[in-house]
Amino acid sequence: MKYIKMITLSLGLVVLSAFVFVGIANAQSFKTGDTITVPANETIDSMLFAAGSNIDIAGIVNGDVYCAGQIITISGTVNGDVFCAGQTISVSGKVDGSVRLAGQSVTLGGAIGNSATVGTQNLTVESGSVIGRDLLGGSQNIILNGQVMRDVVSGSRNLVINGKVGRNVKGGVETLSIGSTGSIVGNLDYIGNNDPSVSVGGKITGTVTRTAPKKQTNANYVAPIAFTISWLIYSFIAMIVLALIIVGLFPRILEESASKALKLPGKTALVGLVGAIVVPAAIVMLLITVVGIPVAILTLLTWFVVMIISSPFASYALGRIILKDSKQPVWIMLSGASILAVTYFIPFVGFFTMLAAYLFGVGMILTQGKQLLLRTSVK
Repeated sequence: MKYIKMITLSLGLVVLSAFVFVGIANAQSFKTGDTITVPANETIDSMLFAAGSNIDIAGIVNGDVYCAGQIITISGTVNGDVFCAGQTISVSGKVDGSVRLAGQSVTLGGAIGNSATVGTQNLTVESGSVIGRDLLGGSQNIILNGQVMRDVVSGSRNLVINGKVGRNVKGGVETLSIGSTGSIVGNLDYIGNNDPSVSVGGKITGTVTRTAPKKQTNANYVAPIAFTISWLIYSFIAMIVLALIIVGLFPRILEESASKALKLPGKTALVGLVGAIVVPAAIVMLLITVVGIPVAILTLLTWFVVMIISSPFASYALGRIILKDSKQPVWIMLSGASILAVTYFIPFVGFFTMLAAYLFGVGMILTQGKQLLLRTSVK
């Protein structure tokens, strides 16, 4: 009987999510579909969440942009930050804040007010593009034709600088070239087997420090650095985007569940622990019986959903602790999710933080799901 209640609870959460999603997806700041377009004559006075195959933002967004798609083009103006993941990403417009991008191919051709953090196979900063602060790039090939006002931190196989770096260049690079129009105002400090190639007219004002990689070949020593940077960027973006989509869909549910969970944190964690043990056991038991296999598959898929959204629920609870008096659910979620995302990548500590967030988040979901089912049954 307990297993049936648990299965019903999980399926109920998925059904509830579907209904809420349908209601929210029509909002101006939340766009989904095969092709998503913000025309040049359109202004969005809010944060924009976009998920689709082709995303084209040519208008003005007075808020942050969170997007995921195959081909992403931002040629308009974003008065905020940009968090996007896709196959091909092009940012040729103006971004007032920072950009954090993950994709196969990324092109920056506009003006970025703050920093750019990019994980990609090929990164091109076009001529005329200006990055107001720093560039952190994990990529196989980086071509910098524009200007970076401060530092460049690179984990790349090939780095070509034809533009201007206002301060220092650091990282791991196999082949580093300074073109005839390229310049580094500060120091060059990198790990690599090859000395930098400086064309006539190119300039490095500061000191050059090259550290030979230990027991690594030319083909291998850059890969871990580039992969680590790319994976950190992608994971951070993915977690933040998911968390903010969840808060956009369920602001009241998150607030209510966080309030209850923080009053009884021990009980919430215990519910999560019991759920993490009981549900997988129930799925295995159902798989043993022929009749229970369809239910087991549905329950397994549902439990995957619960596992995925457990971190955003825990993030919101953490954000509520940090911003006790805030009435802005997005900022509450962003603060909590950012801290958890960074903590996850700390060796040893990250594992226990992830486990605690998982159990606490599952406890929040199961507790809140039970309350929603009780309300539904009463009505």
